[in-house]
Amino acid sequence: MKILRAGSIGVVMATALVALAPRIASACAMCGLPPGDAAGHAYNASVLFMLIGPYFTVAAMAGVLFAIYKRAQRKEQASAVSGANRR
Repeated sequence: MKILRAGSIGVVMATALVALAPRIASACAMCGLPPGDAAGHAYNASVLFMLIGPYFTVAAMAGVLFAIYKRAQRKEQASAVSGANRR
């Protein structure tokens, strides 16, 4: 009896989902826009910005670490040259 009841609840939920599909699709910001609306471009640009953001952050951190490494390497070479000149 419980199995039959659970199955019928699943069928009712699936039917409701299919019936509400147009309403669910209009919940998307892009699906409710008329063709040629400028907001579509704004949504696409914001998505691209969010995708590029983490890569830019990691690249900036790598650039800073590389600059620190090169600066330390130059200081080490300068101290080695000045130490050789002192002898």
